[in-house]
Amino acid sequence: MSDLQDFLALPDVSDITKEIYINEQFGTFKVKPATEEQWSNYRNRCRSKIGKKGVDFNVSKFNLLVVAGHIIEPNFSDAEFLSQVGCSTAGEFIARKFLPGIIQDIADKIAAISGFDAEDNDINEKIEEAKD
Repeated sequence: MSDLQDFLALPDVSDITKEIYINEQFGTFKVKPATEEQWSNYRNRCRSKIGKKGVDFNVSKFNLLVVAGHIIEPNFSDAEFLSQVGCSTAGEFIARKFLPGIIQDIADKIAAISGFDAEDNDINEKIEEAKD
């Protein structure tokens, strides 16, 4: 088989999972990469028009959507778990329990496994590009 055929035979991105190290407090989480459709959906949900000023982009909301949508383990979306902690969504729980810098770090790691160059993985630059 050629290298291209080997690549094409790999699992779809929706089947890939990775473990990422968060920090000493949280250890590792199992995450999945975002598909192009998901990434685009997150960008669209975080844009808002501001008259003549153009488009505003909510970076915090974007990061929260990425993190909440792509952590597999622990399962913050489990209904029983959410009920126990008094939250209605994984995003609400994550926003309550994680510092913004940790959310940003996890979102950056998910972006890296989603194909964004890990060495040039400034999600804020990607967001600025999305505004245009």
